[in-house]
Amino acid sequence: MNINLILLAAGNSRRFNGNKLLALYKGKPIYMHVVEKALNLEVNKIICVTQYEEIRKNLKNTKINVVMNDNSDLGISSSIKLGISFDKNADGYMFMVCDQPFMSLKTLNLVKDTFINSDKGIVCVGSGNNKGNPVIFSKKYINELLSLEGDIGGKKIIKGHLNDFQLVNINDEIELVDIDTQEEYVKNL
Repeated sequence: MNINLILLAAGNSRRFNGNKLLALYKGKPIYMHVVEKALNLEVNKIICVTQYEEIRKNLKNTKINVVMNDNSDLGISSSIKLGISFDKNADGYMFMVCDQPFMSLKTLNLVKDTFINSDKGIVCVGSGNNKGNPVIFSKKYINELLSLEGDIGGKKIIKGHLNDFQLVNINDEIELVDIDTQEEYVKNL
Protein backbone atom coordinates (compact mmCIF):
# COMPACT_ATOMS: atom_id res chain seq x y z
CA MET A 1 0.00 0.00 0.00
CA ASN A 2 1.42 3.37 -1.05
CA ILE A 3 1.21 5.98 1.70
CA ASN A 4 2.57 9.47 1.15
CA LEU A 5 3.76 11.28 4.25
CA ILE A 6 3.04 15.00 4.10
CA LEU A 7 5.01 17.10 6.57
CA LEU A 8 3.26 20.38 7.32
CA ALA A 9 5.86 23.10 7.97
CA ALA A 10 4.37 26.28 6.53
CA GLY A 11 2.64 27.86 9.53
CA ASN A 12 3.24 31.46 10.49
CA SER A 13 3.92 30.79 14.21
CA ARG A 14 1.87 33.86 15.14
CA ARG A 15 1.42 32.82 18.78
CA PHE A 16 5.12 31.94 19.16
CA ASN A 17 6.59 35.37 18.33
CA GLY A 18 9.22 33.91 16.03
CA ASN A 19 9.57 30.82 13.88
CA LYS A 20 8.88 27.93 16.22
CA LEU A 21 10.04 25.37 13.66
CA LEU A 22 13.54 26.86 13.73
CA ALA A 23 13.67 27.15 17.54
CA LEU A 24 16.33 24.84 18.95
CA TYR A 25 15.63 21.72 20.98
CA LYS A 26 18.62 19.55 21.95
CA GLY A 27 20.81 21.47 19.51
CA LYS A 28 18.54 21.03 16.46
CA PRO A 29 15.60 22.98 15.05
CA ILE A 30 12.28 21.53 16.25
CA TYR A 31 11.23 20.49 12.72
CA MET A 32 14.41 18.39 12.29
CA HIS A 33 13.32 16.08 15.12
CA VAL A 34 10.20 15.31 13.09
CA VAL A 35 12.13 15.06 9.81
CA GLU A 36 14.59 12.54 11.24
CA LYS A 37 11.77 10.24 12.34
CA ALA A 38 10.01 10.69 9.00
CA LEU A 39 13.14 9.61 7.14
CA ASN A 40 13.08 6.34 9.09
CA LEU A 41 9.45 5.61 8.25
CA GLU A 42 8.81 3.33 5.28
CA VAL A 43 6.43 5.25 3.06
CA ASN A 44 5.97 5.80 -0.66
CA LYS A 45 6.99 9.48 -0.70
CA ILE A 46 7.76 12.17 1.84
CA ILE A 47 6.56 15.64 0.92
CA CYS A 48 7.37 18.65 3.08
CA VAL A 49 5.21 21.72 2.51
CA THR A 50 6.89 24.85 3.82
CA GLN A 51 7.17 28.58 3.24
CA TYR A 52 10.66 28.75 4.72
CA GLU A 53 13.73 28.88 2.50
CA GLU A 54 15.94 27.65 5.34
CA ILE A 55 13.90 24.44 5.65
CA ARG A 56 13.97 23.95 1.88
CA LYS A 57 17.75 24.30 1.84
CA ASN A 58 18.24 21.95 4.80
CA LEU A 59 16.17 19.21 3.14
CA LYS A 60 17.77 19.61 -0.28
CA ASN A 61 20.04 16.55 -0.03
CA THR A 62 17.45 14.21 1.49
CA LYS A 63 14.81 12.00 -0.10
CA ILE A 64 12.18 14.52 0.99
CA ASN A 65 10.33 16.36 -1.77
CA VAL A 66 9.94 20.00 -0.76
CA VAL A 67 6.96 22.01 -1.97
CA MET A 68 7.02 25.73 -1.30
CA ASN A 69 3.78 27.28 -0.06
CA ASP A 70 3.72 30.91 -1.11
CA ASN A 71 0.14 31.25 0.16
CA SER A 72 0.48 30.04 3.74
CA ASP A 73 -1.70 32.99 4.82
CA LEU A 74 -4.61 31.01 3.37
CA GLY A 75 -4.28 28.56 6.27
CA ILE A 76 -3.43 24.91 6.71
CA SER A 77 -5.81 23.90 3.91
CA SER A 78 -3.40 25.42 1.37
CA SER A 79 -0.58 23.16 2.60
CA ILE A 80 -2.83 20.09 2.61
CA LYS A 81 -3.79 20.76 -1.01
CA LEU A 82 -0.18 21.30 -2.10
CA GLY A 83 0.97 18.11 -0.39
CA ILE A 84 -1.71 15.96 -1.99
CA SER A 85 -1.36 17.62 -5.40
CA PHE A 86 2.35 16.68 -5.51
CA ASP A 87 1.20 13.07 -6.04
CA LYS A 88 -2.48 12.17 -6.27
CA ASN A 89 -1.80 8.46 -6.83
CA ALA A 90 -1.21 7.30 -3.25
CA ASP A 91 -3.53 4.90 -1.42
CA GLY A 92 -3.34 7.05 1.69
CA TYR A 93 -2.08 10.42 2.85
CA MET A 94 -0.41 10.68 6.24
CA PHE A 95 -0.27 14.21 7.62
CA MET A 96 2.20 15.20 10.30
CA VAL A 97 2.90 18.61 11.78
CA CYS A 98 6.52 19.64 12.25
CA ASP A 99 6.09 21.15 15.72
CA GLN A 100 5.70 17.80 17.55
CA PRO A 101 9.32 16.96 18.45
CA PHE A 102 8.29 14.29 20.97
CA MET A 103 6.40 12.08 18.51
CA SER A 104 8.12 8.68 18.37
CA LEU A 105 8.95 6.53 15.39
CA LYS A 106 7.21 3.67 17.20
CA THR A 107 3.95 5.64 17.25
CA LEU A 108 4.33 6.67 13.60
CA ASN A 109 4.73 3.02 12.63
CA LEU A 110 1.77 2.04 14.80
CA VAL A 111 -0.49 4.58 13.06
CA LYS A 112 0.71 3.46 9.62
CA ASP A 113 0.34 -0.26 10.42
CA THR A 114 -3.12 0.29 11.90
CA PHE A 115 -4.21 2.05 8.71
CA ILE A 116 -2.82 -0.73 6.52
CA ASN A 117 -4.32 -3.55 8.58
CA SER A 118 -7.72 -2.06 9.39
CA ASP A 119 -10.76 -1.52 7.23
CA LYS A 120 -11.01 2.11 8.32
CA GLY A 121 -10.40 5.00 5.93
CA ILE A 122 -9.14 7.41 8.60
CA VAL A 123 -6.68 6.62 11.38
CA CYS A 124 -5.19 9.10 13.82
CA VAL A 125 -3.24 9.13 17.04
CA GLY A 126 -4.75 10.27 20.28
CA SER A 127 -5.05 9.84 23.99
CA GLY A 128 -8.47 9.67 25.60
CA ASN A 129 -10.70 12.24 23.89
CA ASN A 130 -7.68 14.14 22.55
CA LYS A 131 -7.27 13.46 18.82
CA GLY A 132 -4.10 14.67 17.16
CA ASN A 133 -1.51 14.25 14.49
CA PRO A 134 -0.38 12.26 12.68
CA VAL A 135 -3.50 11.26 10.82
CA ILE A 136 -3.91 9.13 7.69
CA PHE A 137 -6.73 9.55 5.19
CA SER A 138 -7.56 6.99 2.54
CA LYS A 139 -7.50 8.21 -1.05
CA LYS A 140 -11.30 8.03 -1.03
CA TYR A 141 -11.20 11.29 0.96
CA ILE A 142 -8.98 13.11 -1.53
CA ASN A 143 -11.77 15.31 -2.89
CA GLU A 144 -12.88 16.34 0.60
CA LEU A 145 -9.28 17.15 1.55
CA LEU A 146 -8.80 19.18 -1.62
CA SER A 147 -12.00 21.13 -0.93
CA LEU A 148 -10.92 22.31 2.54
CA GLU A 149 -10.70 26.10 2.86
CA GLY A 150 -8.93 28.48 5.23
CA ASP A 151 -7.36 27.32 8.46
CA ILE A 152 -9.53 24.19 8.57
CA GLY A 153 -7.75 20.86 8.62
CA GLY A 154 -8.78 17.22 8.58
CA LYS A 155 -10.74 17.25 11.86
CA LYS A 156 -13.74 18.48 9.90
CA ILE A 157 -13.56 15.37 7.70
CA ILE A 158 -13.04 13.07 10.69
CA LYS A 159 -16.19 14.46 12.37
CA GLY A 160 -18.19 13.70 9.23
CA HIS A 161 -16.99 10.10 8.99
CA LEU A 162 -16.74 8.76 12.54
CA ASN A 163 -18.02 5.37 11.30
CA ASP A 164 -14.87 5.09 9.12
CA PHE A 165 -12.47 6.32 11.79
CA GLN A 166 -10.06 4.55 14.13
CA LEU A 167 -8.12 6.13 16.98
CA VAL A 168 -4.71 4.78 17.92
CA ASN A 169 -4.41 5.40 21.65
CA ILE A 170 -0.97 6.14 23.03
CA ASN A 171 0.04 6.18 26.67
CA ASP A 172 2.58 8.97 26.64
CA GLU A 173 0.66 12.20 26.01
CA ILE A 174 3.91 14.16 25.59
CA GLU A 175 4.00 12.77 22.04
CA LEU A 176 0.89 14.81 21.21
CA VAL A 177 2.37 18.09 22.47
CA ASP A 178 2.90 20.62 19.75
CA ILE A 179 4.82 23.79 20.40
CA ASP A 180 2.64 26.82 19.66
CA THR A 181 3.75 29.42 22.20
CA GLN A 182 6.94 30.51 23.95
CA GLU A 183 5.43 29.23 27.21
CA GLU A 184 4.92 25.71 25.76
CA TYR A 185 8.45 25.81 24.37
CA VAL A 186 9.98 26.71 27.74
CA LYS A 187 7.74 24.29 29.66
CA ASN A 188 8.35 21.25 27.44
CA LEU A 189 11.87 21.74 26.19
